[in-house]
Amino acid sequence: MNYKARALAVLVAATASTVALASDGKIDFNGELKAETCKVAVNGAAGASPSTVTLPTVSTAALGAKGQVAGQTGFNIELSDCSAALKTAAAFFESSGSVDATSGNLKNVSGTATQVQLQLVDATNGNAIKAGNTAQVTSTSRIAIDATSKAAILPYAVQYYAQAPTTPGTVVGSVTYSINYQ
Repeated sequence: MNYKARALAVLVAATASTVALASDGKIDFNGELKAETCKVAVNGAAGASPSTVTLPTVSTAALGAKGQVAGQTGFNIELSDCSAALKTAAAFFESSGSVDATSGNLKNVSGTATQVQLQLVDATNGNAIKAGNTAQVTSTSRIAIDATSKAAILPYAVQYYAQAPTTPGTVVGSVTYSINYQ
C-alpha cells in the first residue's frame, strides 16, 4: 500500500510540474552577421587603443545655465579598405556606464568639474546624438562609401553640455561605438 501511495504522489507531482511549466508562446529572433567591414580610425589614429579628442578650455560662464553648450570640437571616424558590398555607414554610439541613460550624454566620469556632461553631435546635420538610443539608426546621417577609394569619412563633434550652472574643473568622458554598415 505504501508503495502505491508513493507512486501516486510521484504521478501527481509530475502532473503539477507540467502544468507549471506550460508554454504560453514562442519568440523567434532573427539577425545577420557579415564579414564585410572597413578599417576604422578616429582622427587618423587606428588600432584597438582608445582615441582621444581634446576639447578647448572654456569659461564656466559659457555654461551657466541648464542646456547651454560650448566648446564644440569636431572629430572624424575614417573608414578605409571597405568591402565593395558596403554602400553607406554611420557610427552607433552605444550605452554604457559612462552614458547618462536619460539624456544620452556622456557623464563626467572622473573629472572634477560638476554639472557638466559631454554631448555628441552629428556634424553633418548638427543634431545632438543620444548615445545608446536606437533612434540613432535613422536620425544620424549615413555617409556614402566611395566605390573607387573604398573609403568614407564620418564627421561628428563633441561639446560641453551644462546640466545646471557648472563649476570649474576637468571633464573626462568616454563612449564606445560601432559602425553600422548598409
